[in-house]
Amino acid sequence: MSDLRSEKVRKVLSLEGRAATHLAAYESALARIAPSKHRAVQLLQEARAIKVTLAAWELAELRRARSGV
Repeated sequence: MSDLRSEKVRKVLSLEGRAATHLAAYESALARIAPSKHRAVQLLQEARAIKVTLAAWELAELRRARSGV
């Protein structure tokens, strides 16, 4: 049956098949890493919530710690 298809049609079908394979792999990987990103965002939000409660001297300490001093 594929002998009845033109070279261009076979090429399009081949490219679409390969694209579908790559998209499936991408979506599978995305599903595996999404929970990690969600947890990272939660942790950053928690850090921000604590940061707004810091006193001036604690903010200075935080800046020094981040700069490696």
